Amino acid sequence: MTLGLSRVNEALGALGRPDKEMDCIHVAGSNGKGSACSQIVAGLVRANYRVGLFSSPHLIEIEERIRVDGKSISSEDFDTAISKIQGLEMELTFFEITYLASLVACRDAGVSIMVLETGLGGRLDATRSADVVGCLVTSVSLEHSDILGDTIEQIAREKAAIWRPGVPMLIRDPESASIRNAMRDEAISARFYQPEQSSFMEEAADLAEVICHMIGYSFVRRPILMPARMQLVESEPRLLLDAAHNPSGMRRSIPEIVKILPENWSLLFGTSPQQYMQEFLEPLHALIEHFPPKEIITTEPQNGRYPGVSKPMDGVMHIENPVDAIQSFTQPCDLILVIGSLYLCGNILSHMELDVNIL
Repeated sequence: MTLGLSRVNEALGALGRPDKEMDCIHVAGSNGKGSACSQIVAGLVRANYRVGLFSSPHLIEIEERIRVDGKSISSEDFDTAISKIQGLEMELTFFEITYLASLVACRDAGVSIMVLETGLGGRLDATRSADVVGCLVTSVSLEHSDILGDTIEQIAREKAAIWRPGVPMLIRDPESASIRNAMRDEAISARFYQPEQSSFMEEAADLAEVICHMIGYSFVRRPILMPARMQLVESEPRLLLDAAHNPSGMRRSIPEIVKILPENWSLLFGTSPQQYMQEFLEPLHALIEHFPPKEIITTEPQNGRYPGVSKPMDGVMHIENPVDAIQSFTQPCDLILVIGSLYLCGNILSHMELDVNIL
């Protein structure tokens, strides 16, 4: 990982600035940015726009990072776009290569609106290089403090720095005067949006609808199913998959999970390394204490940026491989909650050969 915009700006110029051939919407945030991007895509596709999406990470296949009208591009189209980036003969990071490939592939597919999800932060994220027509920042929390800053105000500033003068920008109200003021210092003309008490996906839909209307797009709103975000899989037993991958995400997910959790349930938990592990585990421990599961198994998510954490909980069964783990529950139950890393959810979805498209 190398933060900065000089390499990617040079590459964009060499590629003929594909970003300028589409209306690009830029989305940042600690939690909810992937859900907001998916809601933007869904609402615009239903309004008859041709919409591209660049997101990360992927659940199963790398092609998922580049979508047209909610569906992953083909491996052939992915390879064609990657070959154009390789033809530049420039030193670029993995993230920069896939970002540039998304712009090339979506432009070549006739996309009119391109949704760009930041990878890390905002100010120095490669996606900040694109020419955009609108910006959105979802919820902000302490994350990647070694890179983005030691306080939530510093992190909020980095994410708000995706703002460009003269471009409409919407920020989910952080409900803190100090954080709000820090973001205003970076995004002078931004509009703050205070969401009602609603589910995670409903809030993402609210933000998506408002930013699209601010830009001037039609938007058709309907519920969507997003892989690994409160995803209920009708199997035997049923599975509930949720990628609550950081402390604030876990705090937000657990109350929604409680609403649908049956009396007889079991837990499969796995996580990537956490800077604030104790804070991350607290909501899950509270759930276990108040609604004891039949069984708890921990596992180690595979194929992630970092190795999965070995034995993240004391005193419970640990099975290294997620596929082996999901097959090792012995107590009858009505639902298995699969929670933690996005990569864990991807491991299970891949094992079950389930579709990961948005629409």
